[in-house]
Amino acid sequence: MGESLLRQIRQAKGMTQKEVALAIGMPQSTYCLIEHGKRPADWCTVQKLCDLFEIDHSDVFVPKRFAVRKNANHM
Repeated sequence: MGESLLRQIRQAKGMTQKEVALAIGMPQSTYCLIEHGKRPADWCTVQKLCDLFEIDHSDVFVPKRFAVRKNANHM
């Protein structure tokens, strides 16, 4: 399976996981789990990430579960 779309977006923005975690107010370890699809995000976190990356939640997160989508293709 491909890498997460959230990771692709983060890298395209030139940000590290630590920078994203600081920007949205959570530990890097928690953000890492979300980015790798090992932990779903709550709605507040989804909104913060979408605002930070200027994206729509439906493009990156699976509806209702807020797990990160995977994609074999790069953006």
